[in-house]
Amino acid sequence: MSTYARTRSMVTWATIGVSNPMGQQRYEEEIQAALSEVADPERWRFRRLSVCSMRSQNGCDRRYPVRLVAAAPGWAASRAGRVLYGGSHLLHRFDLRLPPTTGVEVLTVHDVAPLRFPDEGRLPKWAVAGARRARMVVCPSSFAAAEVKELLGVERTAVVHQGLSAVGRGTQPFTPEELVSFGIGPSYIVHAGGATARKNLAALAGAWPKLAQSHPELWLALCGPPDDRRTRLFEGLPRVGLLGRLDPPALVSRLMAGARAVVVPSLYEGFGFPAVEGMAYGTPVVAARAGALPEVCQDAAELVEPDANGLAVGLERVLTDPSLAERLRRNGLARAAEFSWQKAALEHLHVYERALGE
Repeated sequence: MSTYARTRSMVTWATIGVSNPMGQQRYEEEIQAALSEVADPERWRFRRLSVCSMRSQNGCDRRYPVRLVAAAPGWAASRAGRVLYGGSHLLHRFDLRLPPTTGVEVLTVHDVAPLRFPDEGRLPKWAVAGARRARMVVCPSSFAAAEVKELLGVERTAVVHQGLSAVGRGTQPFTPEELVSFGIGPSYIVHAGGATARKNLAALAGAWPKLAQSHPELWLALCGPPDDRRTRLFEGLPRVGLLGRLDPPALVSRLMAGARAVVVPSLYEGFGFPAVEGMAYGTPVVAARAGALPEVCQDAAELVEPDANGLAVGLERVLTDPSLAERLRRNGLARAAEFSWQKAALEHLHVYERALGE
């Protein structure tokens, strides 16, 4: 038994402070809350540090010169990380872009989209070496773990699926009057997410005119942070509602709960939380046969080719085949029930034990 296993271990959670939380921040908040709930307080102690740039307007615990550190050699970035985070038995970095440290580390990597898509930002020059140095890298899917192995050269990975904070039962869809306030009708399909290239909104924009023509009552509801790319793709198309960012997230849940289908056309996802959410609310999901989506959805979604024709055909089947829609609802509820933050937290604790026991 290691020394750490006989003592109370301090774990520091390092996160990037942001003003508009997205899926990654939701994971961070949920897993940290679940860890605090399930961990033995006689064994574990946790502290969270949110960090950001010197000029950031976001609230955070500590600041550092992001550009300077990103361009620094690895040894300098590790020293900066040591000063930034302070001392602990284990550091859990929740973002590959955060500087590493010289101590024991666990790292979460949701995906390596910046190495696949040029519009997903850039990684610091030391990011790959920092990932290789970590004792364990947590990934949300086997697909993501394979990407980490191929593109970062990391062998020590742990696949931990994300969870759902609550089941979909009891989620009340919007009333027709409320939907009017959003500028859409009562019959609609929904996409929730960003607008970068990997989200594949171009294929959805190509599929929509055919669906709009064959289903004159149907609307397409798009929610996510405002983005000119999304606006340009869908402007001029019939019955498209650009709802923007819905806050709090419960509004997205209500939108999904009342939809005829949730569509996830992404070319690349490390997990695919919108698909799992759609399943949890008993809504049929049509998802691209790409990235982690087949692994996460299994038989609980209509998996299609990630092009305009594939999306149009898949959505048409769900809209016109009641037996298919019912099967997807049933399978979706069962599949979504398998995802638990408490289960994910226990698996994280096992990862911590492995990291500290080496």
